[in-house]
Order: sequence, then structure tokens, then C-alpha cells
Amino acid sequence: MDGGTDSLRATGRWGRARQWLATLTVRQWLLAAFLLVLVGSSPFGGLRAQRAEATPTLSVGVEQTVAPVRLTVTKVRFGSDLGVPQAAKIDGRYVVVFAKVTGTDEKRSVPMYDALRDLLRIEQVPGVTKPFSTDPEPSSDDLRPDTILVADDAERMGDLAPGLTYTLAFVWRQAPGQPVPTSVRVAAYSHTFRQASIDDTYDWRDATRAAVGTFPATAYEKPAAS
Repeated sequence: MDGGTDSLRATGRWGRARQWLATLTVRQWLLAAFLLVLVGSSPFGGLRAQRAEATPTLSVGVEQTVAPVRLTVTKVRFGSDLGVPQAAKIDGRYVVVFAKVTGTDEKRSVPMYDALRDLLRIEQVPGVTKPFSTDPEPSSDDLRPDTILVADDAERMGDLAPGLTYTLAFVWRQAPGQPVPTSVRVAAYSHTFRQASIDDTYDWRDATRAAVGTFPATAYEKPAAS
């Protein structure tokens, strides 16, 4: 008898539970699923920590492979005059990321006006302008560099040929009156060589934030005149 009573009680409880579950909205189900994922991930630092760990860190002098290049950020500098015609004195200032870059694809170059200019971004730097503009933008995160120069001779960089290595200066402009950056967060973007979805052209596409690091920014010192 007791066993039968327990069975009936269990059946009754399950019936009430099913009635309660039937009253839940789709939004409540989604919230419950999210909370389960969040609780399950908390021993590993939660969702935020897992996303942060998925992005490799850029560090001074440490090489990272960011397809289609190998990249080593060496320093970050700022200044109103880089001492060359391509980056002469301005009212604002330049923010410059120096990096050694090697093309890793054995057959394909990295186009200057495509994947190479989309290789690096500086993030959370106030008052950076778009190329050929003087108006400060609200965010620097998606802005291409104003120009890319070869560090050895200060000439503008062309396409990066397979296997060749250059030390490059990725140059952004900061509008007048903006605070001097003491550090700069640099993000590197990888690319995939594939066919376009709307025609038969192939190119480096799908820029993906692949590595990020914060670097000290110091004043640029022009080389002494020879």
C-alpha cells in the first residue's frame, strides 16, 4: 500500500510540474538555457573569460602567424612630425605601429590596398581620423591606417610579395586637441583567400580579429640629420 501511495504522489507531482512547464513562455525558456550555460561555465571563468582566452596575445618582439603573414610588433610611437615627406609636420599627431611582416603564402602576394591595410587596427584611441579626412572619428577600432611606410627608407609600401620580410610603419593620424596616448591596443586581422560569392574573382577576404595586445606608446624621435 505504501509503495502504491508513493507512486501516486510522484505521479501527482510530475503532473503539476508538467502543468507549470507548459505555462513558460519562449523568452523564459531561453533565459533558463542561458543561465544553465553561464552556471556551467563559471568554474572556467565564465563566458567573458572564455572569449578573451580565444584571442591570442600580441606582445613586443613576439612573432604571431596571422594569415597570410607572420607578424611581430616591435614598438608604438606618436609625434607630430616623422621627419619624412610622407609624414611631415601636422597640427595633430601621428600614431605609428612598427611591425616586422613576412608574407607566408608561397604563391600569392598580399595586396597593399586590401589585406595589408586591413592587417592592423588601433583600438580605443580617441580622435583618430579616416584616411584623407581631418574630422575625428568616435572610434578608432575600424579605421584603416592613413598610410603604410617601409621603415628602412620611408617609402610607401606596395604589395607584399611571397616570402619577403619588411619592417613597416602603420601610420594613423590623430586630430588636434586629442589626448596623448600612453598606451595603444593593437589588433591583428587574419584573412582567407577565396572566391567572391557574387562573381569569379579571388582575393584575401573575411578579415577576422585574430590577435590583440596593448603596447606602451612613446614619443617618436626623428633620426639625427647626417
